[in-house]
Amino acid sequence: MNDLEAFKKFSPAIKPMGLNKDALIYTRVSTKDQADNTSLETQKKYCENYAKTNGLRVVAYFGGTHESAKSDDRKEFKRMLKFAKQSKSIGYIIVYSYDRFSRTGSSAAQISHELLENGIQVKAVTQEVDATSPSGKFQQNLFYMFSQFDNELRRDKTITAMKDLVKKGHWLWTPPKGYCNKNKYHKAVDWDIVVNKDGLLLKKAFKWKADNVYSNAEIVRRLRIKGMDINEKRLGEIFKNPFYCGVLVCNMLPGEAVEGKHEAIVSKSDFLKINTIESKGAVMRKTDNDHLPLKRFAYCDSCKTPLTGFLVKQKGLYYYKCRTKGCSCSKSAKQLHENFIEILSSYQVDPKYFDIIIEVMTYTYDSVTKEIRDNEIQVKKQLSLLNRKIETIEERHAIGEIDIDIYKKFKAKYSQEQKELELNLSNSTISSSNLKIAINKALKISSNLSGLWASGDLSQKKKLQFLVFPSGIGYDKSNGKVQTKRVNSIFSSIPLITKDAHKIKNGESINLNQFSARVTSTGFKPVTF
Repeated sequence: MNDLEAFKKFSPAIKPMGLNKDALIYTRVSTKDQADNTSLETQKKYCENYAKTNGLRVVAYFGGTHESAKSDDRKEFKRMLKFAKQSKSIGYIIVYSYDRFSRTGSSAAQISHELLENGIQVKAVTQEVDATSPSGKFQQNLFYMFSQFDNELRRDKTITAMKDLVKKGHWLWTPPKGYCNKNKYHKAVDWDIVVNKDGLLLKKAFKWKADNVYSNAEIVRRLRIKGMDINEKRLGEIFKNPFYCGVLVCNMLPGEAVEGKHEAIVSKSDFLKINTIESKGAVMRKTDNDHLPLKRFAYCDSCKTPLTGFLVKQKGLYYYKCRTKGCSCSKSAKQLHENFIEILSSYQVDPKYFDIIIEVMTYTYDSVTKEIRDNEIQVKKQLSLLNRKIETIEERHAIGEIDIDIYKKFKAKYSQEQKELELNLSNSTISSSNLKIAINKALKISSNLSGLWASGDLSQKKKLQFLVFPSGIGYDKSNGKVQTKRVNSIFSSIPLITKDAHKIKNGESINLNQFSARVTSTGFKPVTF
């Protein structure tokens, strides 16, 4: 008997992969409107067919409702994960596609990795990969990354559209006190924001303040007598809001002011006069400091409060500190900058991988968005058909074949369908050419992230910080580490691709032509190296 045989019982148990044939099915859609159509049933049917074909036994269903995958904090999703981890027999989680599982990029990849360590594979029936192999895991992670990237592109397109509307004078949020929206459930361009009863009282308050006859406390007292419950702080905020003089300012358009389409309750001259009165004696303070670029970008990981900064004059050294009372979190600016540069360096990529990264990311994105692009083709066909129908009824009306009532009825019907299709088309995904531009820019920046930040001025530093880490960075005093909650999906995918490509090829650069042969227009196929 082998001398070591008796010691095997002390070794960690082997977690066999693929032996457990019990499976869970998880389906979801993003919105309630989607839940009303056959999308959930379609997902369920495909998942069940996959289980049957591969000899898997479905023991439970999760989801079956609308849950946004922008976050993994979803009721059904968490319930499914808990069930899978607590069960000793689950070997598979079956989803229609990886974006049905999650759209959180690196977070989704981490969840899949933890499940795999517990012997549970996430299987997407329309994006089949073998996540137990290095190449398969690499492909699976890419699908997660591009689902997150697609979310960010959609959000950017939405924000761009919102900015255009604000620039045209449309307010897109709940109007402030004194106003109400008569067309609340219509499109923003059809909103009718009007002055209400409170607005008429605030009109008096602005007049009293402009004439400088009453203090804020007295104005509050008089408003309360007339039926408006308001305090001095709230009134002061109202006096400083340009919305009341017909001007729009918002975080979406920093440094800009736009003429609004709503009715003003105070003239621009009186508004400026009031705020001149309010600002007398105020001291202007410079909030930015070239020595503290991470100010308000970094936050205390314990209490989530943005860090401010200060100078120790005796030493001539700058420090970051937490503003929360009783929190002793502080850090030398020099050391925090070094930690931040170290993090940035982890997202840098060797230029020798540029070609392979561009090709891999492009093909994967094409696969992820194939359904969207197919939908775009169908929408364009339907639009073309509608245009021909409209032209036909216009022609028939012109030559007297149909009367005016029938013409108006069908013209209205076709026009409404046309608007809905055009809206669907406007929400389409990014073109491959724009995608390549975005990837090229990201690669160029990522090849020297730490150098660009270290050599840039304050404005350049801040732009780069928020580009890579949109939600800032957290400093954990207990272990002296800097942590990131969210990374731009393009940058988070670059080191992942580089690392896996390096591992697959044992450190050798990947031949572009050789890799291309393994990729098809419909997505990735499992490959063996």
